[in-house]
Order: sequence, then C-alpha cells, then structure tokens
Amino acid sequence: MSQTHWMPVTQEQRVDSLGTFSDATNHVWVGLHGYGQLVQFFARHFRSLVSEERAFVFPQGPHKFYLNGVQGRVGASWMTKDERLVDISNQRKYLGFVFQWIKQQAPKATIHCVGFSQGVATIMRCIGYEDVQPSAILAWAGSWPPDLDETNRAALEEIRFKACFGTQDEYITTEKQQEMIGHYLEKYNFEPLVSVYEGGHSFDAKKLAQEISTLEK
Repeated sequence: MSQTHWMPVTQEQRVDSLGTFSDATNHVWVGLHGYGQLVQFFARHFRSLVSEERAFVFPQGPHKFYLNGVQGRVGASWMTKDERLVDISNQRKYLGFVFQWIKQQAPKATIHCVGFSQGVATIMRCIGYEDVQPSAILAWAGSWPPDLDETNRAALEEIRFKACFGTQDEYITTEKQQEMIGHYLEKYNFEPLVSVYEGGHSFDAKKLAQEISTLEK
C-alpha cells in the first residue's frame, strides 16, 4: 500500500542582499520575486535605491526549474498547486528565519516587504507567522490570495499596505484588479490603497522609488 511521509529536514536556502547592515540601518526591505525569476536578476531593480540607511534582502523561492525544456535558463518559484499547504507552511518557516536574521544584522531597522507577482501572495500568506510581521507591504503586480486565514487577516490590519498595478498588465488585468478589491472589501472588510502606473507586468523604476520612500515615512 502506498503511503506519503513528510519528514522535517534542514536545508540551505539562498538569500541575497544589497547594502550594508549596522546600527545605522533604519530600513530593510525584503524583496520577494515573481514566478520564474532568480534573486540575482530580481535584485537589479533595487540597486539604485540602496543607501546608508536602507538595505535590501532577497530570499529565493525554493523551487528551481528550467524555463524552457530541460536545459538553458533557470528560474525559481515559491509554490505550485501540488501540496500547496505544505509549501505555504515551509514558506512561513523560511521567511521567519529571514526576518530573525535581519533583526540580528540590523537590530534597529524597520522591516518592510516588497512583493512582485507571485511574491505578493507569498508574503501575504506568511504575515503573522514565525516572526513575519513587516511594517509595510508594497504589493506590485501580484494577485492577493483569496484565502487568507485569521492570523494573516489580523496581521494585515497592523501593516501599511499599498498595491500597484500596470495599466497594461497581461496577467493582472483591470477586471482582475477590481475583482480582488471587491473580494477583499466584501470578505475581509479591507480596502487597501491602490495606484496604477503606465505599463505592463514589470516595475516602473520612478514609481517604485516613490512608493518605497513613502512607505518608510
């Protein structure tokens, strides 16, 4: 008879950073990449935003795969629909370690999060668990999970939340945006701040800088 066994094991996970960490670091942003991205490329969007007081940390999704076929470029993702609850539980533990590490490196810093695409749902499902309690979340071009639990919901109330969507995003269309806003208002009585930028499923550098600076205040 076939059986499934889940075994807790210790693994090493990649986390990149930009900037330096010290008592002078006031803000640390945790950046969660989108589907099929690797942190060394994702981090490039934030290089110009590093300062003496601001640093960035980029955990990489634990699932890696070839983007086309069985060779060539590699991408990473946070989860799939297969055994999704196990993946979510693992994400919470993983990001909990990341938050604890940041607090050790920059004990006086306020921790914020910026999620892109798949990274948005990832951080929203993790807040409230395992020390994952950022001061603010910048949710960029990503879907909001329709199934927040009570812990996520309570944590969301304590966070400054801002969503940004592109006017020509092929994945998060205007209709999808309105559907998510309506769902969160009806189910969770939560109406986040939302703004748009001209463009598709990508970052707008100028607006990204503006939103990060605003959420730090």
